[in-house]
Amino acid sequence: MKLCYSPTSPFARKVVVTAIEKGLRDQIEFTQPDLSDVFKGINPRNPLGKIPSLELANGEVLFDSIVIAEYLDGKEGKPTLFPSDVNEKAKVMTLHALANGMTDAAFSRRWGETMLPEGERSPSWNARLGLAVENSLYALEAMVDSFSGKVDIGTIAVGCGLGYLDFRFAEDNWRSGRQKLAQWYEEFAQRPSMRDTVPPEG
Repeated sequence: MKLCYSPTSPFARKVVVTAIEKGLRDQIEFTQPDLSDVFKGINPRNPLGKIPSLELANGEVLFDSIVIAEYLDGKEGKPTLFPSDVNEKAKVMTLHALANGMTDAAFSRRWGETMLPEGERSPSWNARLGLAVENSLYALEAMVDSFSGKVDIGTIAVGCGLGYLDFRFAEDNWRSGRQKLAQWYEEFAQRPSMRDTVPPEG
């Protein structure tokens, strides 16, 4: 399997964390995206031009991160990160949707503030994205007891999302007023899969 990814992408990190949790990291060849022209797309194997994507041995390509993660979790017929019970899976996937949406808002905000040409940036839209992140953080703080102690695709998404906020928006101090979520994250971030995938500085 070939994974097109970047170590700074929170979505790619989610896939790598999943691979480590499943003991599959050694079965994956990691390839880097083409960053020479991000406005044309950085991954030609994905029609959307995005990362991550996973190329299988038969040449088929899977995308995006949640599809790849569920595929990896189901290998060997032993899923553990995606519950089989329909009600429990709905809860986990809702948590994933919240965390992934928060991360996507933060990712888009960074693009809007730093990557777009000066004349194409929108302070009001970036503020709206920042509000989405704030609302998501308050929701996670309120529900942290419901996912504390669990390791599944929902908590992995939360961990990777909070890690991305530390990486790109450390000055916002998301921990302020969210003691329970901060404590949960400090514990979850000590998992080997999380420690081994911390984004590089710079």
